[in-house]
Amino acid sequence: MEKNIGFNRNVIEGIYAFSQRKKNWVFYDASPSVDLVETCKHWKLDAAVCHINTDAVAKAAEELNIPVVNTTDSLVGCKLPLVDVNHFKVGEMAGTYLKSLGVKSFGYLGHATLQYSKQRQSAFLEAVSDVSEAHVCHVGYTPTITTMEEARESRRTMRKWVESLPKPTAVFCSNDIPARDLADVCLELGIAVPKDISILGVDNDFVECRLSRPPLSSIDIPAARVGYTAAEMIDDMLNGKKLRYDGHYTPDPVRVVERESTTLNAVQDENVRKVLDYIDANISEVQKVEQLVALVPLSRRSLELRVQACLGRSLWDIVLEKRINYARVLLQQNELSLQQVSDACGFASSRRFYAIFRKYCGCNPTAFRKMKTLT
Repeated sequence: MEKNIGFNRNVIEGIYAFSQRKKNWVFYDASPSVDLVETCKHWKLDAAVCHINTDAVAKAAEELNIPVVNTTDSLVGCKLPLVDVNHFKVGEMAGTYLKSLGVKSFGYLGHATLQYSKQRQSAFLEAVSDVSEAHVCHVGYTPTITTMEEARESRRTMRKWVESLPKPTAVFCSNDIPARDLADVCLELGIAVPKDISILGVDNDFVECRLSRPPLSSIDIPAARVGYTAAEMIDDMLNGKKLRYDGHYTPDPVRVVERESTTLNAVQDENVRKVLDYIDANISEVQKVEQLVALVPLSRRSLELRVQACLGRSLWDIVLEKRINYARVLLQQNELSLQQVSDACGFASSRRFYAIFRKYCGCNPTAFRKMKTLT
C-alpha cells in the first residue's frame, strides 16, 4: 500500500500492533501495482494486506494464491476479505456536522465510480436532503492523483465548480487530499475559507490537514483498528481458523476534528461572530447568556434570533457544543483527570459534565477516552 497516504500509514501501525504477538512475522512492503505478483513471488510471501483500488491490482492479488485481506472498499464485486471504515456512516456524519454550521447549500467533491466515494456521497446527500440544494463535483482522486495532466484537469474542474457555487456553501470531500487541493483552489480564486466555502475532509491526516491553508477539519476514522483487524484475519487464515466477522468488518468513523476550514465562527453577522469568538477564548468562564448579551448592542431576544438564523440553534446550545468539542480534545491527551477536563470546559460539576457529554456523544467521558486507545 502507498505509505504517503495517511490512512495507509495508520493501517500499518495497526498491523504492527497486532504483530507484536507474532514474533516470527517478517514484513515486506510495496505500492499496489500490476507488478505485484512477480515481486511477491520473489519474496515468497505467506499472506498479504493490500489497499486495492484498481481491477488490475485486484486480479494480481487474487493470483498470488495466498491469504489476502483488502483494506479499501473501492471496487464493486471484489470478493476478497475486507476491513474498511463504514463509508455510509462517514457520509452521514459529514452531513450532520455540516448542517450544524447553519448553511443552506452543500457540495460533495470525490471520485465518480470508486465504491467508497459513491457510498460517502450517497449518505451525505441523504443527510442534507432536508435542508436545501446540493452540488456534486467528480474528480480523479483515488485518493491521490497519478499524473500531472490529471492533476491539471482536476484543478480546472474544481475551479469552474467552486466559482459556480452559491456562497456560502459547505463542501464535503471524499478524502483529505482533494480537500487540501480544494482549499488551494479557493486561495487562488480569492474565495474565503470558511466564510464563503467551508471544507471538510476524511482521514484526519496530520500532514494534509496541517499543511492546508487554512488547516482542514476532517473526519477521524479508525484506520489503526482497520489494520489490527486485517492482521487478525490474516492470522485466522494462516492457522486454518474460521474467518472472524465473516471476512467483512466495517467500524464506524470516530468523530469530526474541527479546525479552521469549518469553524462555526465564520458567520456573516458581525455581532454573532464577536460572541462566538468570545466563547472560544473564554470557554470556562461563560456561565450564563447574559454575559454574552453584554458584549453586543442587542437585546437578548435579538441576539438569540440572529444566532438561530445563522446557526439553527440557541446560543446556549452552541456554548455546550463548544465545551464538548473542547472536552473531546482534552480527553484524548490523557494528561488531565476527568475533573480537570470538566473544570477546563466550564462545567459547574462533574455530574453535569457527564450528563451533557453523554447527550452529545452517546457515551460518558471515561468510555470515550478508552475508545481512543486504538483509533
